[in-house]
Amino acid sequence: MTADCEKCEELLQPYLDRELQEFERLEAERHLSLCSYCSRRYRFESDLRRFVRQATTEPMTVELRQRLAALRIAL
Repeated sequence: MTADCEKCEELLQPYLDRELQEFERLEAERHLSLCSYCSRRYRFESDLRRFVRQATTEPMTVELRQRLAALRIAL
């Protein structure tokens, strides 16, 4: 891992959150286009966020609702 990779790691989450200033965004994008390691890391983090969003939008099954209700009653 290079110093550029370390800098890219620092910028990765803000980059995914679209919180970077333009010069930082361009710096991250340049590095991601050149570095296969960081590019794979970016794809992993991006995919993980997508999976989490999908999981939180799927409705609960009846079985899960019943199990949660049973836990609530037990408290």
